[in-house]
Amino acid sequence: MLIDAHAHLDVDRPQLRTLLCGTEPVSAAKVIARRSETVIPCCAVHPWNADRVRVEEMLPYIEQCPVLGEIGLDSVWTDVDMAAQRRAFHAQLELAQQMKKPIVLHTKGMEAEIARTIARCDQRKLVHWYSCMEHLGMYLDQDCWFTVGPDWKSNAAVQQVLRRAPLDRLLTETDGLSAVEWALGRSVAPDEIPDVLRGELAAIAKAKGISPDEAERAVEANLEAFLGSALERSH
Repeated sequence: MLIDAHAHLDVDRPQLRTLLCGTEPVSAAKVIARRSETVIPCCAVHPWNADRVRVEEMLPYIEQCPVLGEIGLDSVWTDVDMAAQRRAFHAQLELAQQMKKPIVLHTKGMEAEIARTIARCDQRKLVHWYSCMEHLGMYLDQDCWFTVGPDWKSNAAVQQVLRRAPLDRLLTETDGLSAVEWALGRSVAPDEIPDVLRGELAAIAKAKGISPDEAERAVEANLEAFLGSALERSH
């Protein structure tokens, strides 16, 4: 089965296994309602919402999810006060530790600080769409998982992840339909999403010298390894 290891509410995706992310209470409730054999809910205060959503508001949703995310810091795509972002980030790292939940990380422009901060957290860590040419080694040293962003053809940083991250730490993602459209610079129909993921699998296959079918099986296994026993504990 194709894996979308980081997505947001946009289109139905019955043919995919999806880690679906809620970033504030309204989307979190919808994500949890969508939980199924193929939809894995993942909720947290996104750094873009850190000045208007308290972690306490998200706690009832976080408790119901096997994965906590996406959390992190962003100095590029938002003007949300960095102090508010840091408070939410640190508080949610503590929750991940207490609840023994894997985490999904948003690292835009703050890669070095985030890598230093998460070093004290021993939960499994998934870095989504890493797009910085620096500091990758700090995440590799922590045995993080990485998603391949849909702009892999044009983004040298994503290509670096493909080269340097081990096969057993790579996953595919869309980040939602609007993110795919942004990455590809064109309108994208919902039924194109599987082909976007197959393109990422082909990129993994080429980088690792394996067939696309082998890459697909590896990505399925990698998601299971990232989740571990978290799915069972969240029921």
